[in-house]
Amino acid sequence: MDDTPTIEASISTRVLTPADAEAYRSVRLRALQERPPAFGSLPETEPNLTETAVRLAESKDRCFFGAFQVKQLIGIIRLSRYEATNEKHRAYLAGLYVLPGFRRRACGRALVSQALHRATMTSGVRRVNLTVVTQQKNAIRLYQSFGFRIYGTEQETFIKDGKYYDEHLMTLELKADP
Repeated sequence: MDDTPTIEASISTRVLTPADAEAYRSVRLRALQERPPAFGSLPETEPNLTETAVRLAESKDRCFFGAFQVKQLIGIIRLSRYEATNEKHRAYLAGLYVLPGFRRRACGRALVSQALHRATMTSGVRRVNLTVVTQQKNAIRLYQSFGFRIYGTEQETFIKDGKYYDEHLMTLELKADP
């Protein structure tokens, strides 16, 4: 019997829009409060609702994806392209988070898959990078299942409640030729 989690029929993914700002901000704040932290950002530094809506506007270099159960946002991820002209061949994933009650249902897999599909379809993008807290073993396994490999570890990336957290640097090559 196959024990691979499958995405439930009632769960869908799509690109987020400014109209999703309130739901996105709620999920994002929950992500930033989780322990051990999966993110270096602090809840108090998150943009307000208006700024969040502006950030969610899709551009050629950035978009946010959401996983939904019916109309409830249950997971998020961001795909961004590096800004410098000489770095446009790289993109990065950030902010993957699935609400605790919806984990192990392939929501994270669906979000990463959709983001990587977008990266693959983006002209000139050859590589996708990400960072992940070393204690986030499930996330690391998820990324590795897509072919990401660890190419370094940054020590003491951030501190929370007196504890230091390291992050793995991971990369995935998408295209072999320019």
